[in-house]
Amino acid sequence: MSDDRAFVARLRASGGPSHDLLVLLDQHRVLTTDQLARATGTPVRTVRHRLDRLRTADLVDAVRPGRESGSSPRHWWLRVAGARLIAGTAAAPGRQRPSGLHVAHTAAIAEVWLAVRDHGPAAGLALRRWWSDRAGWQEWEPVRPGYGARVRRLTPDGVLLVDVDHDDVVGTAAAFVEVDLATMSQTVLRDKVTRYLAYAEDRAWAGRWPHCPPLLLLTTTQARAITFLAAVRRRLDTARRPVWGGQAGRDIADADSLVVAACGLVRDPAATVGGPVWLLPDPAAAGLTLPELLAGRITAQSRAQQHYDQAAADAARRYRVDELHAIRDAADQVTRLLGAAAGDMVTHWQPADLPALLDDDPQLVDALLHWWTDRDDPGRADRARQALTDRHTAAWTRQAEQLLAAAGHGDHPRLRAAAATLSAGRLLDGTDTARIHHPSGTTWPQAQQAALEDYRASRDDQVATVWAGLSWRARRHTSPTQLGNDHDREHLIVCDTCAIAYPRPDPTGPDWHTGERCPHCHAGTPLPYEQRHQVPTLIDRLTAIRHRLDRRQGRLAPRRDPG
Repeated sequence: MSDDRAFVARLRASGGPSHDLLVLLDQHRVLTTDQLARATGTPVRTVRHRLDRLRTADLVDAVRPGRESGSSPRHWWLRVAGARLIAGTAAAPGRQRPSGLHVAHTAAIAEVWLAVRDHGPAAGLALRRWWSDRAGWQEWEPVRPGYGARVRRLTPDGVLLVDVDHDDVVGTAAAFVEVDLATMSQTVLRDKVTRYLAYAEDRAWAGRWPHCPPLLLLTTTQARAITFLAAVRRRLDTARRPVWGGQAGRDIADADSLVVAACGLVRDPAATVGGPVWLLPDPAAAGLTLPELLAGRITAQSRAQQHYDQAAADAARRYRVDELHAIRDAADQVTRLLGAAAGDMVTHWQPADLPALLDDDPQLVDALLHWWTDRDDPGRADRARQALTDRHTAAWTRQAEQLLAAAGHGDHPRLRAAAATLSAGRLLDGTDTARIHHPSGTTWPQAQQAALEDYRASRDDQVATVWAGLSWRARRHTSPTQLGNDHDREHLIVCDTCAIAYPRPDPTGPDWHTGERCPHCHAGTPLPYEQRHQVPTLIDRLTAIRHRLDRRQGRLAPRRDPG
């Protein structure tokens, strides 16, 4: 038992190939030895050895389901301890020891996943994701709820998401997979189709999948697939509705409709990936390959999307506020064409405030939209530039006066971040404006003290340890103070905005990352600790703000900004 406990502890701590087998079993519930070998690219003999070791540790178990002839392979699943090791909780009820019928069905579902993964690239399908069992179930609220209506549920055996590159069609496609080992009656299959039709009719797939996913049924024989499709055809004829809206209506109806296809190759799913084996409810239709079927759904959705996009574009042209959104999104272009102050003003707008801007400042809106429609007109550009610059000057002056007033009541990191922004001539956003009044009650010295509180004790201990280990000769060439300074340079960074020094987030990683934000002012990026004296002080930035404010208000003659 001690060896088993040590083995489990190693799995929990460091993972490894055996841990990967547990993860696969957690994802797919039941897999055969051969499936696990193919899934991991490992020889069957090696996988069998690892599974036996996991079984000895009571993490997995296996069964050989009965069959008419030959030797059935072992079907593996997680035991309670294995499920707890992978997921942190015990297996759900009914998963501890599945029945023989269940293991065969679940292994067949996994075989579909392996078939698409291994044989899809040659046919133009690259597997992106696969969800099996509950991970792929869909829930939605009916669009037209009736009496006693509640959340509805779709329970496919698997959900497929692939990148398609077939016959000039490139895109991402999804599909629902149902596996039938001749255990479901035709009535049960028809009931499933009814739920899939409701899912498609309510457009519950929108926002989740790139298009309405087709239903793919893999069953045992061609005859059984044809019988199923004949029932589906009658159900589709009943559900079919008239199409309105000309070509747009036909394209949208095609994209929103549920496509059902079936084949009788559940025992050989690899043959369903590239072969023309998928039958449709229309008996006159030729068999399709899986790439053809999915490419057709991508094309249908693309045609429908063109109509949706055109309608959205028409609506955008009818609403001036949408033009303001576009201008705000093009802030870089505004900066390039109208100047830094104009670009900063546009960036400062909040999307939720744009509708009110139409009523609050119609002159600005008119000048800006006239320029936006003809950006090559110098007169329109001058009027738009002047209007935005005037608003920027007024907003910056108001914020600068607020910050100078707040600076008289204390110093804190967010105040320093705001001062850095305003001293550069940029505007504060709404959050920064609210925080310059120091609602948290933490001053800059307090923040600096808290940032280094735990670090100082650790540093002193390490310096003392290093000092104690030095020979008397080495001590003559250094001192505890010098060791402490060297330690600071190695382990501390300083914010280039608020000037707070703090320990590196990851002492074993890179020295510092320019994209990392200071945890104290949430605005600056880190500098090496030895460059701390290069960070402007709060007084420096406040002085720069006062000079800029005085120049704008005419109290000082214009002068060059240093640098």
